[in-house]
Amino acid sequence: MVEKYTKQSTDQQKDWRQKTLGASRMTFSGLVRIFSWLSFFCFEYLAMALMQGSILMTGRQRYLLLLCGLLLAYSFIRFGLQALQKAATKVRSFTGRFSIKKINWPTLSELAYLASIYVISLAGMMIWGMFENFFLAKWAPSTTENQAAIDGLMNAGGLYSTIVLSLIIVFLGPVMEELLFRGLFFRYFKWVKAPMVTVVLSGLLFGLYHLGSYNWLSLLDLPPYLIIGTGFAYAYEKTDKLSSSIIMHIFHNGWVQAASLLMLFH
Repeated sequence: MVEKYTKQSTDQQKDWRQKTLGASRMTFSGLVRIFSWLSFFCFEYLAMALMQGSILMTGRQRYLLLLCGLLLAYSFIRFGLQALQKAATKVRSFTGRFSIKKINWPTLSELAYLASIYVISLAGMMIWGMFENFFLAKWAPSTTENQAAIDGLMNAGGLYSTIVLSLIIVFLGPVMEELLFRGLFFRYFKWVKAPMVTVVLSGLLFGLYHLGSYNWLSLLDLPPYLIIGTGFAYAYEKTDKLSSSIIMHIFHNGWVQAASLLMLFH
């Protein structure tokens, strides 16, 4: 009896040690993933800040900041895509020498699917806009703080700011943001058993990223960014192609920026 009890006690201790070791490894792995994603986030944020900050400068400082921002943006995209290589083979087509021919583009059927996702997302944003106008007009501003800041920068640096901001908003921004909030976020935090949780969290982080400030009034700006960000994340999840969400993002930012420029010039 004593030997049997001792053996059971030893087995229980081994099981406890294995569970403790497994939990420690999971905790460490989770911390590494969080640190890795936050590092990429700071990388992207700094690159965008330098490029946008160049608008407020003049002379050589302006072009020096722009050059530093572009170099950081290139490095972010390069290292981000290399990190994705370890997660999904379909994203490997984005790496290497950045050849357009190697990009894994959506098929025609997938493009139609992306269009339907975008229409639904846009409808959701319009419904929120109507709800805001009817019930929250007393507190809600006429435009989001993020859009107001962009309009202010657009007027700050003349032709330079118009060209640089347009390129960032329509092309560079979508690529970097989709890589960060879709590709890398899914790379580190995708919940296989409940992928829609990852989709919504991705959209939520995307929305929080675009808030101009973080008081309770600024939260009124969150729903439209949350809706469109969730749409981008859903497109990425369903097609498993980073090019899908990038195309949607470029299209969305493109027509919004075109409308902003028309209003600015007229």
